[in-house]
Amino acid sequence: MSLTRPFGSTTPWAEPTWYTGRPSPYYNDSHRKLRDHLRAWVDDNFASSSEEWEAAGAVPPELYNKCAEAGLLVPIASGKSIPADWARYGIIAGIGAEEWDGFHDFILWDELTRGGNIANLFIGLVVGAPPLRYFGSDFLKSKILPEVLSGQKRICLAITEPSAGSDVRNITTTAEKTPDGKHYIVNGEKKWITNGMFSDYFMTAVRTGGEGATGISMLLIPRSEGIRTRKIEIGAGSLSATTYVVFEDVKVPAEYLIGEEGLGFMYTMTNFNHERLWITFQALRGCRVSMLDAMEWAQKREAFGQTLIQQPVVRWKFGNMARKVDALHAWTEQVVYELEHLSDLEAARVLGGVTALLKVEAGIVAQYVANETVKIFGGLGLTKTGQGARVEAFSRAVKGFIVPGGSEDVLIDLGVREAIKLSKQQAKRQVKI
Repeated sequence: MSLTRPFGSTTPWAEPTWYTGRPSPYYNDSHRKLRDHLRAWVDDNFASSSEEWEAAGAVPPELYNKCAEAGLLVPIASGKSIPADWARYGIIAGIGAEEWDGFHDFILWDELTRGGNIANLFIGLVVGAPPLRYFGSDFLKSKILPEVLSGQKRICLAITEPSAGSDVRNITTTAEKTPDGKHYIVNGEKKWITNGMFSDYFMTAVRTGGEGATGISMLLIPRSEGIRTRKIEIGAGSLSATTYVVFEDVKVPAEYLIGEEGLGFMYTMTNFNHERLWITFQALRGCRVSMLDAMEWAQKREAFGQTLIQQPVVRWKFGNMARKVDALHAWTEQVVYELEHLSDLEAARVLGGVTALLKVEAGIVAQYVANETVKIFGGLGLTKTGQGARVEAFSRAVKGFIVPGGSEDVLIDLGVREAIKLSKQQAKRQVKI
């Protein structure tokens, strides 16, 4: 087997190894077709617009419709597989629903993230649509999905509360049924709800029963009377429209219950595998963009009579960044492969702790790369314009890879507990055999 034609930048570590022409068992012509199409589409439509969006404090609303027309919303809402009946809403690059897999999903986010802050526009769709797809009634899916997948309406996930972040079991937002059983009356508050400011539907964890996980249900709440939203200004991911949501006597039809009462905690947990993987996808490309810009700078910037790259300490920095990023990328591909070959139920059981630790590593590597590339740029690494602008932006964004999807300390503990639990299950199976 020989090298194939390289794609994209030839600067060291600026692209995944398979982009450089090296062999990989994971990718085929369909993946290359998507990659090539997305690279051109992103460059033509928004790769140079991030600074303008940052200055305006928002991504232009019309861009969402442009993305819908391009066939981006269906794969964004789907993850590793696309239902056959969703194809009528369009799939980017003309990829067939039957072709789409987890590696297409990886490429999608890798290339979108390379284009700047566009990913912020879709966070609500990424995490809000799957519970509807997998657990919603036929009535809800037939009513809501056409609106969401065509770009007419937007959706977000509302789980976190002021006093319940990673500790989902202790949410306090209530949903009480009316005496006739036809509606739920919702009261409570949600915080850190991404894309909440411009969402039409809130996929919401609510308490319909007693304390703990078994008292939690999931309710799709349309924006209506009694819902108030207020933007939360944050540094990392400032374009994500992070929102404080208040529900005050909000009347929701009982038909908008997702699945069954008391299973909301389980629905929330099964959503985490892809969310944490998706965060890792973005962190990886952010690392590569920062390394690209830093390497190009180091090859031309002179200090003490030689370029930066001629200095051993700078090469040491790049070597350490490279080994961390490529190792994270290889681990990510392995997890994508495993998710591809396990049922959703089995993947949730076996890979919950793995994806938690993977996401932790993504945050740690991203933080390391951000720190090192800022130091290579020096003062330019602190400026929001010019050659160091993308490195500066990435250094602000890394907190968004560390906290959302479960904070670092909580996920490390989860990863260990899950590994111990699986080990005991495997030992019991060995005994039976």
